[in-house]
Amino acid sequence: MTKTVALGKCNKYDEKLVYESLKKLLELVPPPDVKGKTVLLKPNILYPKKVDLAVCTHPVVVGVAVRCFVELGATRVLVGESPAIAGSTSSARSTGMLEQVTKNGGEWADFSEKTTIHLDNAKIKHRFEVAKQLLEADLLVSLSKLKSHQLMSYTGAMKNLFGLIIGLEKAKMHYEYPKKSDFAAYLTDLNLAVKPGYAIMDAIVGMEGPGGPGSGDPINLNFLAASDNILALDHICSTAVGYNADEVSNLKDALDRKIWLNSWDEVETVGAPFEEIKNLDFKAVHDKNASETLQKMIPDFVNQIAAAFFTRKPHFQNSKCIRCGKCVQICPPKVLKFVEDKSKKGKHVEINRKDCIKCYCCHEICPADAIKLKRF
Repeated sequence: MTKTVALGKCNKYDEKLVYESLKKLLELVPPPDVKGKTVLLKPNILYPKKVDLAVCTHPVVVGVAVRCFVELGATRVLVGESPAIAGSTSSARSTGMLEQVTKNGGEWADFSEKTTIHLDNAKIKHRFEVAKQLLEADLLVSLSKLKSHQLMSYTGAMKNLFGLIIGLEKAKMHYEYPKKSDFAAYLTDLNLAVKPGYAIMDAIVGMEGPGGPGSGDPINLNFLAASDNILALDHICSTAVGYNADEVSNLKDALDRKIWLNSWDEVETVGAPFEEIKNLDFKAVHDKNASETLQKMIPDFVNQIAAAFFTRKPHFQNSKCIRCGKCVQICPPKVLKFVEDKSKKGKHVEINRKDCIKCYCCHEICPADAIKLKRF
């Protein structure tokens, strides 16, 4: 494993341009030898939406990645994902990803069956139930989309591997680790357990703003990135759009483990100059809450008042709600339910705010952008 990230400028999802760019990146920072082996690519399908909304890894990038690993000699290239609420194969088909995978010589891996893996040197989680296809692969590749994230600030290559956890099991993990620092440690443990050997970032069009990762705004970033060091890749990509990696909880936790990197200063880039791919107009989501250290210095009742005042809470817009029930289904602590609307015909979603854990799974999964996060 190196500490180098390859950068390539690419301004549209044209197959020829994406292929030329990604092939060059794989030459600049080669993946492990895959001749005669099985590769598992893990793209991001949060839930099936039109590709121009930048919710999912673009199907052209996925298809080109399949082609590149086939050309590198892989015997099998599997591509799989487990959306929180949607079928794996049906989601791949509706986004156009399935067609790209098969036409480039890959196989779609329906993440529906799980297997158990263990991590001895875990910080917070020793046992993981993941998609069984992970055990078939000689190399796991995170094939992520660069997006802002309401809870974790930024989501990239490391957070993308959370999709190896099947379906609603992901919501259970938010419930088990509602504290941001604990969920960050969980993500690091997961990455250590599944052992990604390579990572590719789709940042041709990213997602910015407080609606991320599901309903933010698309933004042209015009680059691709690749590395055999997943933390180094996330450091460069998050920094390129204005984040301080020390303030992205899961990246800081991963750095503190001293496994991928000892310091951010060790990371180098090749290919396109870093200054040419920077976009400081990106609307990043920054954690403005007080630090845990500060919280320990002030009385509990003050912390409780501050938390009630400053923490964003889900607010449901009945006029936009399509009553699909996905938020009710995914809610980890089960604090959402449909109730009859007495003033009108039909029903609306009601929330038990007292037991809400502020995981924002409902906001993340809403297909109608009917849930807003507000401080009051």
